Amino acid sequence: SYGGLGRDAELSMWRSIVVFDVMEDIRSMLLANATNPKEAVGIFNEEWNLIQDALERMNFSMMEKQLSRTAERFRRIFVKRDPDKVPTILLTGEIFVRRDAISRQYLMENLAEKGFATICSPITEWIHYSDYLVEKGLTGYQMTKMEKLVLMVRKKIMARDEKRIKSILSRSDLVHAEPLNVKSIIENGAAYISPNMIGEAILTVGSSLSEVVSHTCGVIAIGPFGCMPNRISEAILNVAMNREGKLATDPNNESLRAILTDMEDLPFLAIESDGSPFPQLISAKLETFCMRAERLHDRMLAAGKEKKSKIVNILGSRPKNIEKVNLSVGLHNQGISRGQAYY
Repeated sequence: SYGGLGRDAELSMWRSIVVFDVMEDIRSMLLANATNPKEAVGIFNEEWNLIQDALERMNFSMMEKQLSRTAERFRRIFVKRDPDKVPTILLTGEIFVRRDAISRQYLMENLAEKGFATICSPITEWIHYSDYLVEKGLTGYQMTKMEKLVLMVRKKIMARDEKRIKSILSRSDLVHAEPLNVKSIIENGAAYISPNMIGEAILTVGSSLSEVVSHTCGVIAIGPFGCMPNRISEAILNVAMNREGKLATDPNNESLRAILTDMEDLPFLAIESDGSPFPQLISAKLETFCMRAERLHDRMLAAGKEKKSKIVNILGSRPKNIEKVNLSVGLHNQGISRGQAYY
């Protein structure tokens, strides 16, 4: 709804937000997994400044070239282990608090010290959700036929740019950035909250159930002190974050069912922040949460190994690409970079 700024400015803002979302997750992975985190963050900051310069020029082709150079430089950073094997936490909740370092009390950095990378629910989630509300007529504003056509075209352009940007930054091998499917998130949350109740609560519930076990080994929902949507989602997730709730999002997934065997409750923690340091009770809960998340992560890794073993048995021999991956990981463990391993 930033009318009057012009199409170029709107597209530039959208691309900037998509880039920022992915870069934040890359930064978290470097904090948790880089062999030398301080050096890695220094490289990150240098590249981030270059990306911002490219974004300011509002030239998509120039920005793509810079992102490609950045991804290649990130790919050569020494890491402790394969990023796919790093335990990952989803940080969701109120859109401002989850993205502001002071409000979240440097939670991402604290988790990195414990060996966890953090995926923060993207800002693009809220923008996609806003478009969803307008499309479904849940805002009280009825679009004209021309406005609907403009929205449809704009969404296609946004989807194209989002896919392209995430594809380029994924070449860093530090993240697997996929285009966001907000409809799927809402569908998973709709079992507990009516989509007609506008606000972030349905996004917090839906994204938590979508991501846990499938992509992350735990979920933290953070919001302002006394935030009603956050308290609603906390009340629901305290009940829904379990084996039954997760399987309901993907009932035919046998691998998921195997991981959750004999596991009832899933790692979940709700935090209210007023900008002050977290009290001792929250710190204690965070420690317990991390222990549970680590156990779930181990189960997820074990299931992945079993699945790979079955594929090898079906093929009758070890595929060459698996040998290459194992060799690469082994070299990482010896302090050799990915670039050196491949060449």
